[in-house]
Amino acid sequence: MAFKKLDSAAVDSTLSRPVDAFVAQGIDANVRAAWTARGRGAGKSYGADKRPTLASSTVSCIPLTPWLVSPGCTEITCKLRGLATIDGAGGTALYVRLMAQTLGGTIYDDLDNATILDDASAQERELTIDVAALEGQVVIIWLVYQSELNTGSTATDVRQNTDIDSFGYRLDLGNTIGATFDDSKRWQLTISEDVSGSTPEEPYSYPGPSMIVYDEGANSVWVIPRLNGRLDDYHKFQATIVELGRFELYGWSLTETTLTEPAALTDALRPASVPRARSFSEIYRRERALAAERTRVVSVGGSPDFEDNGRRWGFAETADPDANAIEAYQALGGDLPTYRVNSATATLVYRRRYRVLALVAGVTMAEGAHMGASLDIRIADLGTGNTHQPTVTGNQVEVTPLRWFDGNQTASADRIWIEFDTGHHLDGSWFYSDVVNGKHGLRLLDGTFEEASPAASTATRVIQVRVQVDQLDDLEYNVDSVRFYFPACTTLIDEGF
Repeated sequence: MAFKKLDSAAVDSTLSRPVDAFVAQGIDANVRAAWTARGRGAGKSYGADKRPTLASSTVSCIPLTPWLVSPGCTEITCKLRGLATIDGAGGTALYVRLMAQTLGGTIYDDLDNATILDDASAQERELTIDVAALEGQVVIIWLVYQSELNTGSTATDVRQNTDIDSFGYRLDLGNTIGATFDDSKRWQLTISEDVSGSTPEEPYSYPGPSMIVYDEGANSVWVIPRLNGRLDDYHKFQATIVELGRFELYGWSLTETTLTEPAALTDALRPASVPRARSFSEIYRRERALAAERTRVVSVGGSPDFEDNGRRWGFAETADPDANAIEAYQALGGDLPTYRVNSATATLVYRRRYRVLALVAGVTMAEGAHMGASLDIRIADLGTGNTHQPTVTGNQVEVTPLRWFDGNQTASADRIWIEFDTGHHLDGSWFYSDVVNGKHGLRLLDGTFEEASPAASTATRVIQVRVQVDQLDDLEYNVDSVRFYFPACTTLIDEGF
């Protein structure tokens, strides 16, 4: 290594040839500048037909990605790009901020909202979050958002409990509200007592605001979260819809923008003095740490599976514990090899190692169900057709699924619910309160694996991240009774973790 030759020249009692202090201090300054100016970053973009639309009548959030915070990183910046719409007058469309969640469930949220303004053109919006207390940890970065109301676009009508389907998922808006409703927009729904003063059979209060989206069929719309079954006791009620501000997301990026600079080595690199050997060793250590600890990110985000109206974040798949693994995520790896030191033979092995951080949530009809999930990886080399299945370590996790069943009123299961007999309707966002209180149901699969041989590093490859469902409970299930949801994944190249 180069630094060893420098060390030998600097301390050789016979030669005593000091290295020029100007050069040594310049090397040290360059390393420190690179340390603070070149934080890790990664981004996710969506095709024109796969762009999700962010809108919510309540404070909601979606997981952008799991993130391994670099040592010394104190701030992360997220840049959102997209098209915001509310009333065409330039008002606020959406309130947004970032939130970080540790694997232990601790929430870091400064509660400082930024605004995204209505604009006829696509725009960028930067958000920052303080992660000084999280350096070196794996955290989940959440995007928290809530829509502004466009009170100039509203409609009201009296509806009856017969206009709600038996499970509270759909509402018939009727001709009056239906004439105003535009399925290309997002709307808030509120329920209140009708003007005639209809008396309910039970003294329940009316539910809070929901969001509605069009699915198909006349004036029938989906209600997210679904309506409380107590509305069945209100024979007549007044339904009001108000247009919500929305943001069509073109893409986003995360960048580590603020890092703690290492201390300068100028005292050990004074002019006309012989630099100490450990000074050059420290410069080299910092250079190596800059590469190793800022682990390269192969991909972030999930595999989008949005419907035409873009209301999903991530995708769901029917899970059969006795079947094959589910293909959850996919990434394209580059052709530049990394290496690791084989301590047994004191040699370098040019073989890529990867780390996958994948979020997964389960939904089931079985009460008190528990099941396991683990990673199953396939690596396919492009051009050669070679495929291998590496052994994954440290990747099994127990999942406590959100529960869905007829008449269920659990809030956390209402936001992501499955209609098992006719397919699924998935919004993919969470209530902020559910995330803060640990009711999100998400688990993190964290697995490390290595290529089968050094030859595999010479070709570009596709990394298929698959999730194997392991049945832990002796549950009675059918093909539609267990589903898994995959909102986000990060794939890293192992440079030292």
